[in-house]
Amino acid sequence: MINKFFLAIIISVTLTHCGFSPIYTGNSKQVIISKSEIVGDKDLAFNLEQKLNFTKDEKNLNAYIFKAQIYDTAESSLVDSRGISTEEVIKLTVSYQFQDKNGVIIYQDAITKDKRVSVTDNLSNNVLVKNNEKKLLLDSIIQNILFKSRVSLN
Repeated sequence: MINKFFLAIIISVTLTHCGFSPIYTGNSKQVIISKSEIVGDKDLAFNLEQKLNFTKDEKNLNAYIFKAQIYDTAESSLVDSRGISTEEVIKLTVSYQFQDKNGVIIYQDAITKDKRVSVTDNLSNNVLVKNNEKKLLLDSIIQNILFKSRVSLN
């Protein structure tokens, strides 16, 4: 009984103190913008601005101006024997830039993501599927923008 107790203590101490420590624990600086201008599909533009969630401060002299353009396209990639498209490639591109208060471009980039989607005879279902996939692609692009902006601007 005593051996099991000591064994349990040794195992728990060993497992809880395995030596893990986070590599990066510092606080990353927040990107501050004075204004944002996003052109493109209004739903995607709204989602982009809401999910980026940059700190806005119009009076900060070091704040950036964020400009972005969203392009989305769909191309037929697979056609059946009747000549009807059964798959499409949805492509979403966001080109963006950060400018200083004088309009000088500090950083710019363009990110493109695509996804292959099945197409059926049900048009309303196709629209829903495409919109959902665009939102997922946009979420992925947003993560890239957040990472690149924090690394490049600080």
